[in-house]
Amino acid sequence: MLLHGIFPPITTPFYPDGRIYFRKLEQNVEQYSRTPMTGIVVQGSTGEAILLSDEERREVLKSAREAAANEKVLIAGTGIESAIETLRLTEYAAELGYDIAMVRTPHYYKGQMSNPANMLAFYRFVSDRSPLRSSSITPAGHWIRHPAEVVVELAEHPNLIGIKSRPAPSRRCRRWLRARVTSRDVRQ
Repeated sequence: MLLHGIFPPITTPFYPDGRIYFRKLEQNVEQYSRTPMTGIVVQGSTGEAILLSDEERREVLKSAREAAANEKVLIAGTGIESAIETLRLTEYAAELGYDIAMVRTPHYYKGQMSNPANMLAFYRFVSDRSPLRSSSITPAGHWIRHPAEVVVELAEHPNLIGIKSRPAPSRRCRRWLRARVTSRDVRQ
């Protein structure tokens, strides 16, 4: 799948007491579905997924899927701190009919996830088993970044289609590209 177009990340609306305002969520998704945007990101960086229980995450994914127009590409934010739980939520999103999983880098154990081998292990575990193609993201405002060697390795994975890294200044992107060119030259 080639992703091109506009994919707005939607928020998860709440009542003042903290319960999810599902009717408002459905109205928002229905409204986005009537626009020329290509698709919708549910539970991305602005979707408040980190504040939700597993049951609530699943309910939000289901509610948004049911409200979305069939022709819209749906991207499900499925990243959780655990690789196994990330995979379970990704499998659920696939059952609902989502097109892509957007998996954030776990960041609770910052020291461990800043190790490239651990980051690779996490993404390989999920990508090797995922029923959906996926993209990798770095949490907003977070210091964990995708090192060049991780980008090179993940770029070869057939189930991983992109990386969203914030902030990604042009010098980091140039390092990624140089590393990829060097890696391809070595492998050929």
